Amino acid sequence: MSRIVLIVSIITMLYSVQSYSSTLEPKDGVRPMGMSAFSAVADDINAISWNPAGLALMLNQEATAIYAPLYGFDSGMKQSHLAYAYPTGKWGTIGLDYSSINYGDMDWRDQSGKDLGSFSRKDYSIYASYGINLIDSFSIGTSIGITSVKMSMEDSVTGLGFDIGALYTIASRASIGLFAENLGGVNADNKEIARQRVKLGSAVSVINKPNMGLTFALDIDEQQRKFDTLYLGAEWSAFSPSAFFAKRKIQERFFSLQKYEGVADYTEGLPEKTSKISLLIRGGIKKRIVIDEPLRYSGGFCIKYAISPKMSVRFEHAFELHPYLDTTQRFAIGLEMGKMVYEK
Repeated sequence: MSRIVLIVSIITMLYSVQSYSSTLEPKDGVRPMGMSAFSAVADDINAISWNPAGLALMLNQEATAIYAPLYGFDSGMKQSHLAYAYPTGKWGTIGLDYSSINYGDMDWRDQSGKDLGSFSRKDYSIYASYGINLIDSFSIGTSIGITSVKMSMEDSVTGLGFDIGALYTIASRASIGLFAENLGGVNADNKEIARQRVKLGSAVSVINKPNMGLTFALDIDEQQRKFDTLYLGAEWSAFSPSAFFAKRKIQERFFSLQKYEGVADYTEGLPEKTSKISLLIRGGIKKRIVIDEPLRYSGGFCIKYAISPKMSVRFEHAFELHPYLDTTQRFAIGLEMGKMVYEK
């Protein structure tokens, strides 16, 4: 009973916070962009930005670098991102994230349309994250960092941001996630840098075979006390089992077998990967609920290669079709390093 009360209390706290509209620009992450829905999928380095509770599911160290021309290569807007996460096992996972957006040069005009010259804007954010399994299949996480907006050398503001998330896994095949981003908003000098929102999500793995996996995900976010946007996504894996299922199964068996002395084979019963190469195909849709806006479609892929038993490299690409602007694309290269955290 005490476990149920604890879980319900944390979820109630997350969901009851006052929420506002989201920030203008898309968050980091190639896999989340490709799938669109991610708050309940979060189980890799992207959890830093999308639900830090998911960091607790990571099995290896991960590092990633991302480059994204926002709204087309000719827009002049570019996003860069670096992140690293280190899982310790039962003590949770820590992560570091750096992101920057360069909006390029923009024209400045008064109400009459008179040209007042040009200015540039750059946004920076640095976040530290931590996620840990609180009780068996239930994890929580938090991120804290600074966000800075520079309109020019003379005009810049910096504020403190705080995120919190929760993730509950059901029988290794499904998850429910709740993520509160920018709690209380990020403010500095009476200026709002980033706004608060709450996202609720679910995900389920429907195919789990040695050379194939399929996961579906659904998110809905709340802004200004209204359900604002609905997200639906999928990830199909070829030449490898579903990472969504495998990570949750390994963790579930680890915590279960801790109760039995001398039992260490926590990977027994998992679909066994037979190839060094993995291919993942992702797709998603996004629909604004509060306003009449066309659907946004997204997609992408990931090619992952196991260099050695303790190191893999991956190349990822994702895109999002905007109804009024050019397509945003993201490119990433990442590493998974070291032995699994539960190996002796």
